[in-house]
Amino acid sequence: MLGGELCFEQGGEKCRSTRAPSINRLAPPQTSAWSLASAGPRAQGHWGGELGAGYGFGVGPITLRPIGGLLIHSDNDEREVKPYAKAEATVTIPALAELGAGARISGDRMRIYGTAAFDLLPKLKLKGNLGDHYVAIGIMGQF
Repeated sequence: MLGGELCFEQGGEKCRSTRAPSINRLAPPQTSAWSLASAGPRAQGHWGGELGAGYGFGVGPITLRPIGGLLIHSDNDEREVKPYAKAEATVTIPALAELGAGARISGDRMRIYGTAAFDLLPKLKLKGNLGDHYVAIGIMGQF
């Protein structure tokens, strides 16, 4: 019985009691957090600014994070704002980085990219993305 008392007898020895591990101790920790990100990307052939928000679903060191936001850039002295959506899967390596891959949909194209995030403060990370016709570096806050 998990979490209860167990008794084992061996060759006439007295019965001793021990606690079995609980289910909660066997499962990896689950985490979730909202994130806000601001980056300076080159996407869709333009340099600009990205503002995005996402929600990370984590189990142990693995996090899945859907993200939505806006790409803001100037084209021929005209400011354009375009929506985008991303999905990332990352693995956290303690005391080093959060590394993974993502897919970004903007306009009519989906682009695959690699991502890395490094701790600056407990809830603030320096984050970079690199892929085919897409590069971004910025800050990601989690709460």
